[in-house]
Amino acid sequence: MKGRLWTSVYLVVLVWPLPGFLAASPPGLTIGLVAAGLAGFVALYLRVVWTALDRPHRNATPYALILLYVVAAAMTVALGEMWVFAASYFLITAVAAALPARALPVAAGATVAAVTLALPLLGRSLAEYWWLPLQAVVFTAAIRAFLQLNAANRALSKAGAEVERLAVDNERLRFARDMHDLLGHSLAVMTVKSQLAARIATADPDRARAEMEQVEELSRQALSEVREAIAGYRELSLPGELDGARRALDTAGVRLEVAADPLPADAEPVLAWVVREATTNVVRHSGARRCRIRLGVTGGEAYAEVRDDGRGPADHTGTHGNGLRGLAERVHVAGGTLYGGAAEGGGFLVSARVPVAERA
Repeated sequence: MKGRLWTSVYLVVLVWPLPGFLAASPPGLTIGLVAAGLAGFVALYLRVVWTALDRPHRNATPYALILLYVVAAAMTVALGEMWVFAASYFLITAVAAALPARALPVAAGATVAAVTLALPLLGRSLAEYWWLPLQAVVFTAAIRAFLQLNAANRALSKAGAEVERLAVDNERLRFARDMHDLLGHSLAVMTVKSQLAARIATADPDRARAEMEQVEELSRQALSEVREAIAGYRELSLPGELDGARRALDTAGVRLEVAADPLPADAEPVLAWVVREATTNVVRHSGARRCRIRLGVTGGEAYAEVRDDGRGPADHTGTHGNGLRGLAERVHVAGGTLYGGAAEGGGFLVSARVPVAERA
């Protein structure tokens, strides 16, 4: 919109030749023809330039550009040298706007030549008006620079809009991943505890009541975690996730072994997600009796391994794909790698490695 305004406001210059023309008291028919020619010139100019603003560096209006030169030449007969001075600016503007860069030097040179030849025909000396061709060249460069800047601004605006769209998409993916990881773990443990409580409700009502109290506690914790995730403040604690894994696996009747060395603080959050997602899958899918978690640092990388002795990848395939995909995205963002598949000797293995900063 601003580009159209700035290319239109200078049309007021076209009134410059009119006082001298009207002072000669021309016939009414001539005045009408000049008015029609002036209106046609303005319309053709706006057609060429506005189209160029929408589709830069393309001659999208070749016939309008040619007709613009024809009208300008015809108007020279009635309006004389003042018209040449005024119209030359707009002719150069139209050429610079409409033609691609490779054709611009030829077209601009032809325009400058036409203006130069028009001066002697109007009884004017080129030595006196040497600045007119030079002005045409300067106008050509200025308009071309303006149009390139306008095109660059439009491209930058589109790029900014695309960046915003991608940011929104990434945030949606992050939120969906957090919801899956947070609720998937909590709901899996709550399901196991509820089933256990139902089985022992008659034989051991006190333990059944204790299990249901833990289900209530887990539901409150899950609600709190969801609220934190919505607020964007969620960051897991590795010790907390190890405790949660121990409780969940114990309820499912899975024996847990943990071998954990101290980890760098920057690696703990992402590896905490690995522990959470992997142990959730052990509870939900593996049918395992034993699970081993190893944490440590080796070769400039922090690692987490969760291995079970369950049914292996055949049972996992397709049942928790979203969880492992989301986990892989988290690890990838941290610059690491994730493996989820068959463990040597049977069972299932989830292994993640992330680079850590070297300590001074």
